[in-house]
Amino acid sequence: MSVVLSTPARQALVALMLHVIEASNPDLRRLYRVTIEKSARDQLTREKLITWKKGPRGAIFHELTDQGWARGRDELTLPPPEGVGAAWHLLYSTFRHLNGLMIKNGYQLSDVFTGDDPGPLSIEDRIRQAYGGLAGEPGALVSLARLRDELPDIPRQRLDEALLDLDRQRAIQLEPDPHRVALSDRAKAAAVPLGGEDMHLITIGRS
Repeated sequence: MSVVLSTPARQALVALMLHVIEASNPDLRRLYRVTIEKSARDQLTREKLITWKKGPRGAIFHELTDQGWARGRDELTLPPPEGVGAAWHLLYSTFRHLNGLMIKNGYQLSDVFTGDDPGPLSIEDRIRQAYGGLAGEPGALVSLARLRDELPDIPRQRLDEALLDLDRQRAIQLEPDPHRVALSDRAKAAAVPLGGEDMHLITIGRS
């Protein structure tokens, strides 16, 4: 039978499971907006679910024990804590689907939670990722219209700012389409103005 944990302790357990390797409170705040308070830390330590140590500047680093990972596996099938909000219910519904997939494929937690969590991709990283999926090879020209289609959730202004910043850093190259006369309205609308000229194409890795 699973150890009964307080809601803050369960939250801390899930955060450490997601992070995989040892994590300080600043790490957890940055990635998940979670802080492990003393009461939760004491309960998890008492149940031998985590170990912790003090690091530079008094930062406390937490890590799951083998028993902690086993308890984390139980979280995939448990109901969320009583009285919590919608986000918890969505998370634990996701856990149930994940649990079913793991059983179907014979996965262990170590097959799913591997390596430290780098956090969400930045817009710049998402641009590089989208370009890589569209370009046939490094240095290939990709239309900004197609790139925008891959990143529909990023507001136009923020995407344009990121593209211009990457171009200034020479991490990418924005180029005008040499066949402007034949451009579609869609391609024209996707352009980014730069130096008094509209740029319609992006390339990464072109020498």
